[in-house]
This record gives sequence, structure tokens and C-alpha cells, in this order.
Amino acid sequence: MHKFLLYFFIVSFAYSQTVNFDEVLNDTLNDNNDLKNSKLNINLSSLNIKEVNSFNYGKLNLQSEVNKTNHSGYIFNSKLSSREATFKDFGFAQMGEPIDTEPKDLNYPDSRTNVNTKLTYDIALFTGFKISTQKDIMKLEKKINKLKYDMNKTELSFEVFKAYNGAVIAKKYIKALKQTLISVDNIVKSALIFYKEGLTTSIDVKQAKAHKFEVLSNLQNAKNRFNFAISYLRFLSSNDKITDVNSPKKIDIKLYNKKELISQALKTKDSIKASKLYKKIMKKNIDISKSNYYPTIYSHLEYGYNDNRFNFSDDKDYYNALIGVKYTLFDGTRNIKVQKDKIKYLKAKINHKKQEDYVKMQINNALDSLETKIAILSAKQSSLDLTAKVFEQANKMYKNHLISMTDLLKQKSNYENVQAQFFDAKYQKYIAKAKVAKILNLDFLN
Repeated sequence: MHKFLLYFFIVSFAYSQTVNFDEVLNDTLNDNNDLKNSKLNINLSSLNIKEVNSFNYGKLNLQSEVNKTNHSGYIFNSKLSSREATFKDFGFAQMGEPIDTEPKDLNYPDSRTNVNTKLTYDIALFTGFKISTQKDIMKLEKKINKLKYDMNKTELSFEVFKAYNGAVIAKKYIKALKQTLISVDNIVKSALIFYKEGLTTSIDVKQAKAHKFEVLSNLQNAKNRFNFAISYLRFLSSNDKITDVNSPKKIDIKLYNKKELISQALKTKDSIKASKLYKKIMKKNIDISKSNYYPTIYSHLEYGYNDNRFNFSDDKDYYNALIGVKYTLFDGTRNIKVQKDKIKYLKAKINHKKQEDYVKMQINNALDSLETKIAILSAKQSSLDLTAKVFEQANKMYKNHLISMTDLLKQKSNYENVQAQFFDAKYQKYIAKAKVAKILNLDFLN
């Protein structure tokens, strides 16, 4: 039996873990799937930049085509390409015949196999700055994806903060309720003693026992809240061994005036930074649309061999070098595209201003909420101290038969309600500070 208990203890210990905030947050940031996807988006952005940049180096192709046909045009062209054409192929063998004679050798040649192997190089020499502008846009998009990654980190940190401190507060409340249960047990014992001595009625005993069940119910609810918070921490961190938490995580925020905090938030808030970058992208899109007003200059280089078999003789080789200029004289859609992109840019500017106004509102509301939560917690602390003294005095009065059990339990209930409100106020203060920290992009690990 002892061996079994020892084995059970070892197994339970191996699969349990008490964590602090930094540990569970690090696990979350390392294993979260949303963050992994955000990292992949950053990698995709890097590849997009390389892809656009590769257009500057052109495209080199090695191509070999083998075809067999009796098409007179293809055969005549392939003979010319391989430098094998003769006067006979032109139909000169029938020169003495009438002018409207259809030359048989030209129109009905024997089928022929043609092999064309070539190396080609195509490059855009000038695209109206389209490639360079597109590269700038890809760089901006990569920065936005990095900001999205940071925003996901901040949001996850806030969720871990709420769950972790929720577990800490629930744990403290459980401890307080266990102390309350001891106090209620003493009341029940006193009621039983007084009842045996004939100093109280059976109703007093029943009231005391009923109140004990109420405390047990509150204790179970507190345990459920603790278990829920632990379960959420396990989900966030992908660590199923978490069973308990350490001391609460506190965030120190120096309460500057609102103007200073708003100025700081507008500089550090990731959503504001992303909004600025998006505005730049919309402006770059206007430049891309305007590139259609420039000429396009391109080049095509080709070197190959053409014969009725694979043959790399110098007699069968050829080259072709081309440089072209394309300029669109009229396209009714060009100006429309420019105007549409200008409207999108104006919308981006409006949305950026809207984002700034939203952050200002967030700061104002978060600071007002924090000040309110601090005041509420202070009031609840004073109320808790006072109700504790009132209950202590009421307990003495009951023992001296100066008040009834109903009055005693009423004071006890008041104390327990204020105690629950105090723990809730403490938690709400933690969350209010964390909301300010989230808006200011503060690191939750510091």
C-alpha cells in the first residue's frame, strides 16, 4: 500500500507544474500557432521581395523542340533555318512550265523532322519604374507583417496576463474562504454548545449549518474559476502540466498626464505604425499606375541550332538579338486607374486619422477606468477592514447573548460579500493596468 501511494505521489508530481507569469508567457509565445503563422507571413514577404528583385536579372531559358510535319510552310522555313534550301525547293525544276503551274517540290514536299535547340535570355530594361516601386511595396508589406506579429504577441500577452492573474486571485480567494469556513465551523460549534445548554434554539443551529453550506458553495465556485483559469493557461501555452501559479504579475505604469500618454501611444502603437505603412503603400500604388504613361523597353537574346537532327555544328547555329520599345499612345483606362488609386490613398489617410482618434479614445477610457479601479479597490479595502471589525464585535456580542444568530450571520454574510468584492476589485485593477500597457505597447515580460 505504501509503495502504491509513493508511486501515485511521484506520478502526480511529474505531471504537475507550478508556473510564474514569465514562464507561461514564454511558453505561449514560443508555441502559439497564430504566432507561427505570423512568422510564416514574414518569410513569405521576404520571398516576395526576392521574387520582384529577380525581375531585374531577366530570365534565361534552354529550349529544345523536335517536330515532324509535312506542312509545306514549316518545311520550307526549317530548310532555310538549317541552311539547306535549294532552288529545287523553290520549284525551279518546273521553270519551263506555264506561269500558273503549282510547283510540286514547294507545295508537296516530303515530310521532315526539324530540331531547334536554343538558349534565350529575356529582360525588361525599363518598365516605367514599376519593378522598383513594386519592390518598395513588398518591403513595406514585410514591415506590416512584422507589426502584425508584434500585435499578436501583445494580444496573447494580455490574454495570458488575464488568465494568470485570474488564477492567482481565485487562489487567494479560495484561501480566504477556507479561513472563513474555519470561522463558520466555530460558529456552528458555539451554536451547538449553547443549544445543549438551553441558551439557543435549534433554529440557530440550523441557520449556522445553512450558512456553512453557503460558504462551501462559494468555495466550490472559486475552485471552478481557478480551474477554468488554469485550463485557459494550459490552452494558451500548450503546457498540460500546469496545475498552479505563483505570485501575481504586476505592471508598473507611471501615470503621466493624458497628453503625454497619448503622444507616447501614437509613437509606439503597432496599429498606428501599420496604418502609416499602409498609407505609404497606397501612395506607391499611384506611382505604379502612372508607370503606364512611360514607354517599356525590353530585350530578347537568342542563340541556337536548327537542323533535321541534333547537330551543334557551326554551320547550323544562329543568333537573334532584339531590343524593343513599346509606348501606349492611347489607353482610356490609364487615367481611371490613377484616379482610383488616388481615392484609395485618400481613404488610407482618413483611416489613419481614424486610427489615431481611436487610440486617443482608448487612452482616455483606459486611464479613467484605471483611476476608477484604484479608487474602488481602496474603498473595498477600507470596507473589508471595517466589516471584519464589525463581524468580530458581533461574534463577541453573540457569545454574550446580546444579539441573535440571525444578526451574527448577517454580519458574517456582509463580510464575505465585501471580501469577494475586494478580490474582484483587485483583479479589475490588474486588468485596467494591463489595458493601458497594451495600448502603450509595453513589454509584459518586464
